[in-house]
Amino acid sequence: MGIGLFGGKSCSSSPYNPRATAPNPDPSRWELVEIWSAPNAFVVKARYLDCTNYEGIKVMVYRGNSTQFKAGLPRGLDPHFDDSGLGPIARFRPTAEGWRLACSLALAL
Repeated sequence: MGIGLFGGKSCSSSPYNPRATAPNPDPSRWELVEIWSAPNAFVVKARYLDCTNYEGIKVMVYRGNSTQFKAGLPRGLDPHFDDSGLGPIARFRPTAEGWRLACSLALAL
C-alpha cells in the first residue's frame, strides 16, 4: 500500500473483492415470492439469490395470463427489459407502494 498522488491511498488498496456477489441478478437463480393476476397481465415478486440491492427482490409486470407462468415456472427469469417479448413490461421498487403500483398497472392493461 502506498500514498496516492493527492495524499490518498494508491490503487492497490482498492476495496474490490473478486469473491463478492454481483449486484446484478442471475436469471437462473431465483425464487418466486408472490404472484398476482389481472385479466391481461400479472405481477411477479421474485428474489434473485445473487443480487445484492433490495435484498435481491424485484417486482415486475408481465403481459398475458399467469396460468402458463405458474404451471411451469421458467428456469430463467430475466428481470431486464428486452425486445423478445419475454421480459417484463415494467418494474417497480420492491416496496408496498411499488407492489400496489404494479398491480394498478396490471389492472389497467
